[in-house]
Amino acid sequence: MLNKFQNHINANFCFLQDKKLIVATSGGMDSMVLVHLFQKFNLNFALAHCNFQLRGAESDGDENFVKDYAKHNNITFFVTKFDTKNYSEENKLSTQVAARNLRYNWFNELLVSEKFDFVATAHHLDDQVETFLINFSRGTGLDGLTGIPSQNGNIIRPMLPFSRKEIENYAFENTLAWREDASNATDYYLRNKIRHHLTPILREINPSFSESFQQTLKNLKQTQSLVDDASRMVYKKVVTDELDYK
Repeated sequence: MLNKFQNHINANFCFLQDKKLIVATSGGMDSMVLVHLFQKFNLNFALAHCNFQLRGAESDGDENFVKDYAKHNNITFFVTKFDTKNYSEENKLSTQVAARNLRYNWFNELLVSEKFDFVATAHHLDDQVETFLINFSRGTGLDGLTGIPSQNGNIIRPMLPFSRKEIENYAFENTLAWREDASNATDYYLRNKIRHHLTPILREINPSFSESFQQTLKNLKQTQSLVDDASRMVYKKVVTDELDYK
């Protein structure tokens, strides 16, 4: 995975080498692998951890784990606590949406106040699959089917081409430590239901499902690009004709 990651960074994120970065670090396996990879490539980064205070002592344990890792590795560390449940109720949002809003709002504040260039998150290929299936099940258009963007403004996601299995193998091969979120083992959230029940069936039907999905995603993105280009051409034509008519 190390060589694949290096090739991916060189091809798509070569601009990171001289940038000041934040790694969103939950303490889970995915984010700890991303931190380790960034360390391997000597990138200039800090860790940022959100304590959503949703799991009591477990949430505090995650915070302390990331804090200790940062201290032992001499990495700058930022942390914040959210009253996620109260924010969710006040704004009539699901817990997941509330947590996402709070998280990204804070990241954007850090970018400005601490003069960072980008925030890197540890979203990966399995997250792409789950997001696609969630949007597909609810009804969506091309935007919803093209998945999580590898870059959205100052937010970058350099692990999107990598499967959870690849990340897991890397974590074990490098004897990394991480925290397990007990809620991931439940079916309380729709994403977990898809992860535990639907994607295993898809992989049973097609052992090369990950590769097939990546090709499908690539095709959808190309289609979206063509549609966007055509829309811009039509818009320019309509605006030009209207101005000429006046």
